[in-house]
Amino acid sequence: MNTTIRSTTLENLLAACDRLANKYRTFAPTSEDGVTGFRPLDQMTKEQRQAIEETAFANKPTVGSIKSFFFPDSEIYIKFSRQGRKVEQMELEGMGPQIILGAKPCDIKSVELIDKVFLAEPVDSLYQDKRQKTIVVATVCGEVGEGCSCREFGISPVVAAADLMMQKGSGDEIILTPETAKGEELVKELLALGSFAIAKPLPLSAGDTAVDQLSAEEVQNRMDELFNSPLWDKLAMTCLGCGTCTYYCPTCHCYDIRDFNRRDQGVRYRTWDSCMFSNFTNMAGGHNPRPTRSDRLRNRFFHKLNYFVKKQGELACVGCGRCAELCPVGISISSVLKEIGRDVHVS
Repeated sequence: MNTTIRSTTLENLLAACDRLANKYRTFAPTSEDGVTGFRPLDQMTKEQRQAIEETAFANKPTVGSIKSFFFPDSEIYIKFSRQGRKVEQMELEGMGPQIILGAKPCDIKSVELIDKVFLAEPVDSLYQDKRQKTIVVATVCGEVGEGCSCREFGISPVVAAADLMMQKGSGDEIILTPETAKGEELVKELLALGSFAIAKPLPLSAGDTAVDQLSAEEVQNRMDELFNSPLWDKLAMTCLGCGTCTYYCPTCHCYDIRDFNRRDQGVRYRTWDSCMFSNFTNMAGGHNPRPTRSDRLRNRFFHKLNYFVKKQGELACVGCGRCAELCPVGISISSVLKEIGRDVHVS
């Protein structure tokens, strides 16, 4: 049976995570110069630590998503050494267990969508290792945040498939309710520290009133009709091709692989890439099947709203609103949904 525990304050919980630093590295959302994102507790300033509570319980996800904890923007894929014609693969240093505090339901759902890609056969071992070693602690949203449209994509702002749910109790209390075996194990470790007490689980609020949820099948079918639409040329006229949309999107997962050699040793890196870059689909013979910005824009939105549905049965968008907020020229997924007659709610 899951054991719910109570912490007198969030700072008490953070202090407990400090005491568990020999086993887990803990990350939490904070704000710096008005930009929100996750940072390790052991690298935070006093001011950043004080900003955790407000950031974690805000009705909005951070600018940077939790995707990078499992699929980093850059990581070593393979290390190798060479002696003459003989090449040997060197063992990589494994990642230790980690705790992510304050992940929002939309970001947790985004990782589930990426799971469908990296945990399908053949399984990506680097991604799988990080997933297995990470405990995700969710904070829900009391209401749909400004610029968010999670409910239209079937994601509740008050429910998350995390290892632990973190809620505010009476006063400054923090209530932790485990949802998985990993979450239950962390609760036991926290109880052993002596600064937590057994508590009753808090009920989740009903959230906002029901909205017209997007049908993945309907959107997919309507997108088929848009393949030759002039919409793509219209959007391409303003698009800068900067890739901001893909880098901040919590479900984008394209990457490039490069080898770097130095004398008798080498490293193969995996780094984020973007389908919005002009050389993304360049082939060895010089052919590029998506030579124009219009082609690339169409491909991005078709992947989110059509191709992923056909392959995985779900829309590859969680309604977090980052693309709308961060695109320099205001292009977002709602730009396309409006074209097919499905306006998404934006608070």
